[in-house]
Amino acid sequence: MFMLYQSFLLVMSQLASHGKARVTIEDAEIFFQTTHKKNHYTLHTKVYSGEGYLPSQIRSVVSSSGVLRWQQNGAYLKLDPLTYSVYLFQEVQMEEGKFIPFKHFLSDFCEVSAEWREILKDFAEKDLHSSTI
Repeated sequence: MFMLYQSFLLVMSQLASHGKARVTIEDAEIFFQTTHKKNHYTLHTKVYSGEGYLPSQIRSVVSSSGVLRWQQNGAYLKLDPLTYSVYLFQEVQMEEGKFIPFKHFLSDFCEVSAEWREILKDFAEKDLHSSTI
């Protein structure tokens, strides 16, 4: 993944002044938000657009609480109950002004989100296929 240093500076500037920022990478919007802890941020991106419908296989992935954690720390899926969209969230600690670690972390986050998009797309297609049989 290639991310311009100027984009990094813009994100850091937005976080410092507004507490939130947005960057688009490979057609995916990634949102950053500061937390109450210094140098801790929450990132999220949409990995499934429900548009008012949630296929049963996707419904089984996210718990009744609307959250799926597959490990104790790290990224997790969260359901928006109003739109049935699914978002990938991750809470991270990043040192301010450190471009290379930021770039590598963001690359990993984008890779995981792309994998979840593909998984949830497959689930939705299987659900659609099984409902037409």
